[in-house]
Amino acid sequence: MSRFLLLSSSLALAFLTLAPAAAPAADEVKPVAKAAVVAPGTTAPRPALTAEEKALFAVEEEGRLQVDALVKSMAGLPDGPVLRALERKVEAVKQDGRIQFLQVKVQFARQRGDLATAQQAEQMIDLILNPPKPASAPGARPETDRARKEAGRP
Repeated sequence: MSRFLLLSSSLALAFLTLAPAAAPAADEVKPVAKAAVVAPGTTAPRPALTAEEKALFAVEEEGRLQVDALVKSMAGLPDGPVLRALERKVEAVKQDGRIQFLQVKVQFARQRGDLATAQQAEQMIDLILNPPKPASAPGARPETDRARKEAGRP
């Protein structure tokens, strides 16, 4: 037990004598930036937006305002063709907004020379405009003209 106490006390003494040497000098310590105090009900200040961020936010905001206007016009409408037409219009506005968003991404990516991002965004646009056709179920047979005629279908 005495060996343990002797070893632990010597380690503690060595640590205490070396620790101040390892710590940086007082003039080298950088002050920690304090967080800004935000009053309740307000938001914290944001860093300045880049031109790309401003353009992307503008596209998103425009689409959101269009969708909000369509949704308000749908309020109180009975189920029917008018309501379904407005629902399709909302879907089209959202799709157009997504395409515009990606086109802005392509434009800014090309300007900064980021061809990989531009190509990826262009591929996403292509997938939106030309969605892949769903694969048929495994084992399903395509119906032939002869089979339709035999079944009495045109």
